[in-house]
Amino acid sequence: MAKERYDQLDAETQFRQAIGAIIETRYAVMMQHLEGTLAGRDPEDLHQMRVWSRRLRAAMDVAGDCFPSRYRYYHKTIKQLTDALGEVRDCDVLRDALTTYRNGRPKEDRAAVNLLLQDLRARRELARAEMLVFFERLEHERFDVRFRGFMAEQTIG
Repeated sequence: MAKERYDQLDAETQFRQAIGAIIETRYAVMMQHLEGTLAGRDPEDLHQMRVWSRRLRAAMDVAGDCFPSRYRYYHKTIKQLTDALGEVRDCDVLRDALTTYRNGRPKEDRAAVNLLLQDLRARRELARAEMLVFFERLEHERFDVRFRGFMAEQTIG
């Protein structure tokens, strides 16, 4: 539904409806990567979820004055989501860079880089565990339903 609303934006659309459609669309695209992010098999899902969470946050940053004070809760929660995803994603990026670096080094230098990679693996596992706890909290709070309902209430009816 949000995609159709997004496609119907034009110069006559009121800002509140336009930004609402943009927020809803970006949220929907972000959530398409939730299952893969939770499964943790492909780092690309987490990367795409983070990319779309950042795009969502950018839209939400400019919309604060359009909505009642409850909006701050949703905005803050999306920021926390982006941060949680970022902790894990940063580890993935660093791991790839260190692996490439290690593979280009002489054998005698690789042991030290392997120690760094082991530490990074532990850091990533901790960040991922914290991210999963965050997602459990969102599920328990029914964030998805509440956020979508809030946006629909404020921008459609």
